[in-house]
Amino acid sequence: MLAAVLSAWLQYAADGQPHVRALVTQTCPPVTFDGGTAPMEQRAGTSPGFDDVVCDTAIPPNVSNIRVENVRLPAPASNPRTVVVFGDTGCRMKDEEQQNCGDIADWPFPKIAQTIAAVRPDLLVHVGDYYYRESNCMKIMKACVNRWGDTSLSWDADWFWPARPLFATAPLVLARGNHEECARGGAGWFRYLDGSGTMPRCTANGLDGTPPWAVSFDGLRLVLSDSAADPSDTKPTPARIAFYENSFRRAQQLADGATGDVWFVTHRPPYVNMNETQALLALDWQMAPFDLILAGHVHDFEAINLARYAPIVINGEGGDDLDDAGEASKEIGAVTNNGHKVYTFAKPAPYSTKQFGFAVYTKTEGGWNISLRDVDGIERRACVFTKGTVSCP
Repeated sequence: MLAAVLSAWLQYAADGQPHVRALVTQTCPPVTFDGGTAPMEQRAGTSPGFDDVVCDTAIPPNVSNIRVENVRLPAPASNPRTVVVFGDTGCRMKDEEQQNCGDIADWPFPKIAQTIAAVRPDLLVHVGDYYYRESNCMKIMKACVNRWGDTSLSWDADWFWPARPLFATAPLVLARGNHEECARGGAGWFRYLDGSGTMPRCTANGLDGTPPWAVSFDGLRLVLSDSAADPSDTKPTPARIAFYENSFRRAQQLADGATGDVWFVTHRPPYVNMNETQALLALDWQMAPFDLILAGHVHDFEAINLARYAPIVINGEGGDDLDDAGEASKEIGAVTNNGHKVYTFAKPAPYSTKQFGFAVYTKTEGGWNISLRDVDGIERRACVFTKGTVSCP
């Protein structure tokens, strides 16, 4: 008898290995693949607000034809040549800030997910912010009434239902966003998507944050750094500075020995955040040996080169209300320490754009081409990352 599989996907976890995760109604089913079967273990049972069971198991990195009951999943990535980067995808429902979650023009992530799937990428990288339904929507918006709060209904509406085409297409690397901090969607994040082997829990008055981890492919290593919980992007907080110092030290260790490209993946752009900036200054660290920083948090696309620091690309156009183009660049240019500017822009000058969509990173002999795509998959700008510089001519 088949188990009722509500959703299933393949993601890389904090052990650096591909894991199959599934949502079911009762008992965890096995995972089958060419040459073997792996039993799934229960990661989380039902609890108040969450009426599904979460199952998980690691699988070998070189298998194919992966199935959870009748749901077929993509194979793990070995040498990703096409990587789609996107983020900030949920539908905003908070007090008077309301998107119409049933209108593709107002909340286009369901359409964006279908368009990304049509690209057939080797790997998907989400830079954080999945859950946005923090308060009930207006009653006239029938598609979202009573689907709010950190519950399975909200997570299904914001992520599991619209992202289903992605789950069938490619494995995922998932960063935690500030909407997944413990004060917001933390319970759902740790239950469903966090990479830890055992499910962490949010604790009152605890320091909210998990250690960095890495996943390595042929020619590419990604180091994931948790920047979700932060009291302020502009005011220094000693405990958070110390947290980032420890995280950055660990990230450096995880980057050691990498061959090929090494990318630092996080949610908050570290050069915008005051606590991360103070940690970088305390360590006298310019993000080397990382070639590129990937982030979200600001809801636009920005490609920014800085003197002495690794370049950063912000991919925050995945569905939530857009910000003004260039907002991160303006904030980076204004960051000071004891009255002195910390960051200096390098050539080419920052490029930014404000339009819903995603970015396709394609490996080339000398670096990566970055194709900005709109909701329909039409290229709206072609950028290039090579030799430590990102340009959008």
